[in-house]
Amino acid sequence: MVRVRFAPSPTGNLHIGGGRTALFNWLFAQSQKGKFILRIEDTDKERSKKEFVDEILFSLKWLDFNWDELYYQSQRFDRYRQHAEKLLKAGLAYIEKSPAGKEAVIFKVTPQKIQVDDLIRGRIEFDASLIKDQVLIKSDATPTYNFACVVDDAEMNITHIIRGDDHISNTPKQVLLYQALGLELPKFAHLPLIMGMDGGRLSKRTGATAISDYRKMGYLPEALVNYLLLLSWSPGNNRELINIKEAVELFD
Repeated sequence: MVRVRFAPSPTGNLHIGGGRTALFNWLFAQSQKGKFILRIEDTDKERSKKEFVDEILFSLKWLDFNWDELYYQSQRFDRYRQHAEKLLKAGLAYIEKSPAGKEAVIFKVTPQKIQVDDLIRGRIEFDASLIKDQVLIKSDATPTYNFACVVDDAEMNITHIIRGDDHISNTPKQVLLYQALGLELPKFAHLPLIMGMDGGRLSKRTGATAISDYRKMGYLPEALVNYLLLLSWSPGNNRELINIKEAVELFD
């Protein structure tokens, strides 16, 4: 069964790029009769706020992207530690102590060529010799982004990772961890980023960026979903309006 995930960090409101990523994950799951997993990546204790979690959940419901399962990374620290211990015992990771005596777990990167057949971009090649040893568990006992992602995606049986292409640089680091842990590699699909009128990345100075901004301005959720859908996909006949149920039937 197809299982995809949308994994926002609650360090701010759900922005337009995240909304588009959620849409394509939800749409693919619906079209394949699969599952849409929502994972809140709240390991950053200082920046993660409940108000942002609430806003993300509300915005997704407003867009009608209902999830099948919900997880919080902050509730899974024991799982990350167990997998880190597995790598330590296998000699694939090591302990590094800070001047204060606190311990971090570091993954040994083995130089090699990595190939990923991206469903959107085609074959992408990486040179792992350019990647430094990776921190898995920081000295404050929190997991790093790439390590937590790999553990979660594997344990949640994620089959397809659909995300923005700003995550391409994370892909080889994650592939190395999948290999070291003996886990099956999911399929990757990296979406092009949504850019502003100036050709740069969206920011508040280029206009509204949060889903909540559009909601407050009176936009209908169906209109916003239609806009996000046609930014990166087309049914093939230059239509400007498409019903989401029809999009599910046509989407592949």
